[in-house]
Amino acid sequence: MKLSRFLLILAYFTFVFSCGKKESQINPEEHAVEVEAWYQDRVKSLKSEEGWLNLIGLHWLKQGETTFGTSTESTFRLESEGFPDSIGVFLLEEGKVYFTPQTDSIFLGENELKEKVKIFDVETQEFEKLSFKSLRWNIIKRADAYGVRLRDLETAAVTQFEGIKRYPIDLEWRLEAKFIPYSPIREIPITNVLGQTTPNPSPGYLEFQKDGITYKIDALDAEDELYLILADNTSGGETYGGGRYMYVKKPMSGDLVILDFNKAYNPPCVFTPHATCPLPPRQNMLDLAITAGEKTFGEH
Repeated sequence: MKLSRFLLILAYFTFVFSCGKKESQINPEEHAVEVEAWYQDRVKSLKSEEGWLNLIGLHWLKQGETTFGTSTESTFRLESEGFPDSIGVFLLEEGKVYFTPQTDSIFLGENELKEKVKIFDVETQEFEKLSFKSLRWNIIKRADAYGVRLRDLETAAVTQFEGIKRYPIDLEWRLEAKFIPYSPIREIPITNVLGQTTPNPSPGYLEFQKDGITYKIDALDAEDELYLILADNTSGGETYGGGRYMYVKKPMSGDLVILDFNKAYNPPCVFTPHATCPLPPRQNMLDLAITAGEKTFGEH
């Protein structure tokens, strides 16, 4: 009876110990499978309708009318074959954007447009997506600027995409980090590639060690995750000069966070010149060569 009780107690503590270590400990084979699954989801997202590979244009609207089409006289010129000289007209006035079709088969959802329609309202921040053949477009707002984001689902960047070069998956770059909250939450200025700077709330920073040296990364809030914008000593060489991004899960209890640099990925600006990527704040430019994750892509 005593032996059985001892074995039950031993089994209980073994179970508790293994559960506590499950997230922080992983063998190389399991880790490789996990990272590869993450990468396949990443590729799927890039090639999706809302992915970055199909983004072919970004035009900043001025007050008044903006003509859209393939004509050389169009204010927003579409340099693609197989589309009309005139597709439509955008109208920006008092924080609202309207679109008037000038060809058939332009749709808002499943409804074909026949007349002028509001597609963005600054008061509600609601926008409509329009489609014409393989084209998709909608309005985005950055600071005080209003832009038309244009996609082509059949662009060569999608149909000829063959993946992203990466460093070999390395368990040594899967690290434990401490999440240290700011109290109160700090506002961190983040500048994008357009030169626009906006304050972003940071709930805290991650502190980790590599080769006996301690590093810190300020994090941005992303609901149940932390969003990291960082650069390192590979930036501008094997990796993109504008840094890389990461998402990590917030700690469920305590302060432990798994920081897997094998999942460091390229900003959208690597794939298209029509994205408005945030750049790493100075404090997130690490004096460390992170030889893990995605390398730069194409000519960027």
